[in-house]
Amino acid sequence: MQVLTASYDQGIFLQVLWNGLRGHPFESTLSSQLSTNVIHAGQLPALGYHRLGQHFTPALLLWVPLVGLLGIWALALVQVGLMTAAGLVLHRLALERLTDPRLAAFVAISFFGANAVIGPTWGNFTDLAQLPLAFFLLMLGLQRRQGWLVAVAALLLPLIREDTGVLLVGVALWILLRQRRRWPLALGLAGLGIGWVLLVTNVLMPMFSEDNSRRFMVENFGQYIGDAEKASSLEVLLRALRQPLVVLMELISPPGDTLRYLLAQGLPLMLVPLVSLDSWLLMGLPLLGLLLAQGSNNPLSINIRYALLVVPGLFAGAIEWWRSHPEPFARRRLRQVWIGCIALSLLFTLLANPNRSLSFLIPDSLNPWVYSSPARQWNHGVAARELLRLIPAEASVAANTPLIPHLAQRSVLIRFPEGVMYRDRQGNSKAVEWIALDLDWLRRYANAFRSDRGALEGSLEALRSLRATYGVRAFRDGVVLLQRGQSDLEEPQRPLEALLGAIRLEQQRRPG
Repeated sequence: MQVLTASYDQGIFLQVLWNGLRGHPFESTLSSQLSTNVIHAGQLPALGYHRLGQHFTPALLLWVPLVGLLGIWALALVQVGLMTAAGLVLHRLALERLTDPRLAAFVAISFFGANAVIGPTWGNFTDLAQLPLAFFLLMLGLQRRQGWLVAVAALLLPLIREDTGVLLVGVALWILLRQRRRWPLALGLAGLGIGWVLLVTNVLMPMFSEDNSRRFMVENFGQYIGDAEKASSLEVLLRALRQPLVVLMELISPPGDTLRYLLAQGLPLMLVPLVSLDSWLLMGLPLLGLLLAQGSNNPLSINIRYALLVVPGLFAGAIEWWRSHPEPFARRRLRQVWIGCIALSLLFTLLANPNRSLSFLIPDSLNPWVYSSPARQWNHGVAARELLRLIPAEASVAANTPLIPHLAQRSVLIRFPEGVMYRDRQGNSKAVEWIALDLDWLRRYANAFRSDRGALEGSLEALRSLRATYGVRAFRDGVVLLQRGQSDLEEPQRPLEALLGAIRLEQQRRPG
C-alpha cells in the first residue's frame, strides 16, 4: 500500500465501502468504468452506479464501520485477518477430525504455506477473502453438530459473492456420501446454494444493471452462447449442457495449464487432495466453473482471487483423507517430504512475485532489468502521498492505477488515461477537477511490460490533449498534479518537461 503496489481493485472496494458510510452503499464510479454501459455503449462513468450489478456482495457491509475507523488501512487488515482466522479455524477443525495433533498442525502450516493462499492475500483486497473462514466455520459446525454455527456460516457463505453458493452444493454432496443420515440437512444446503445463485444472477443483479448478462457471462462463457450479446447464468448452463463436446474440451484445454494449476493447488498438501474423493466433492463445483471459464484474467492463475474458490474444499477434503489414512504420517520420511512440498510451494510463490508484492526483493524483469530497491520504492511512495494531500477531499479526480487506492475515499474517481469525464446524479456530463499521474511508475515498467508501455503511451497522449484545460500545479518524483481551469506553475512545470523529454528519448531508442 505504502509503495503503491495496490491497484485498481483495491480502489474499487475502498470506494464502495466509503460510499456506504455516506448513505450510498455499493456505489462506485471506478466500477462504473467497468460496466457494460461504458465498455459496450460508450457512455460515461456515472455517479449513482451500483456495483451489485457486477458482483452481488452484501457481506461487504460488515466492513463498512472499519473503513470509517481505519480508512485506507482497513482492507489490508481485514484481508490478512480473515485469512489468518481461516487458518486457525482449519487447525481447530483438523484437531477435532484427526487423532494426531502433529498431523493437524501440518495441515494448518500447509494452508499458510500455500501459493493459492499467499498469492491472493498479498494482492488487492478481494471479497473472496471471506470465503475460507466461512467455509471452515461451516465444516466445524457440522463436526460439532452445532446447528447455530451451521446456520450462520451457511447463510453468510452465499452472501460473499453471487457464485459462492455453489460451495454449499459441494458440502451437500459430501454429506450425502459421507453422512447419509443427515440427508435433510444436505438437501437444505443444496437448495439454499442453488436457489440463491439462480435468484441472485437471474433476478436481483439485473435490477441494478445488465453487467452480468451482457458482460461477464459473455466474456467468461461466450464459447457456449455463440454470437448472443447477452445471456443469463441459467441460459449459459442450459446451452452448455447441449454442447457436451465443447464442455469436455474446455475441461481439459489447455491440458498443460490445467495440470499445472492442480499440481500448484495440491503441492503444499503433498498432492493428497488430488487422490481424495472428499476434496473432489467439496471443491469440484467451483473448480468446474474455473475450468469452463475464459476471460482476460486467467481463472487458472494460482496467484489471483479465483484460487480462493477452490482452497476451502481442497483443505477440508485433505483432512478427511488423512482421517481415513493416518498410518503414513507416522513415517518420518513422509513428513520430511511434506515439509519439502511446503517449502517448494513457498519458493514458487516467492519466485512468482505475486501482484508485484515482493518487488523490493525480487526483480520484476531480468531482461530488460527492472528492479527498484526498498528505499527507492518507499521514498517514491512518500513523495506521491505527500503530493496527493494537496487535492481537496471532496474534489473529483482522475488518476492512473497505482494512485487510485490512495484517492478512493471520495465520490468521483475515475481511471486515467481512460477518461476525465463523468455523469453526475442528474445525468449531466462533467470533467474532473484534478488529474493525478504517476509517470515514474509507468516509466519504470514500460521497458519490460507491454501493458505498462501501453498505459504510458496512452497517458502521454491524453496529457498532451488536456494541457489546454488543465494546468500543472505540483510535481514530485515523477508524480504530477494538474487542475482544471488553472494555469501552469513554473516551478513544477520545468521538471515535468524535463521528465517528458527523457521519456520521449527512451521511446525513440526502444526497439519495435
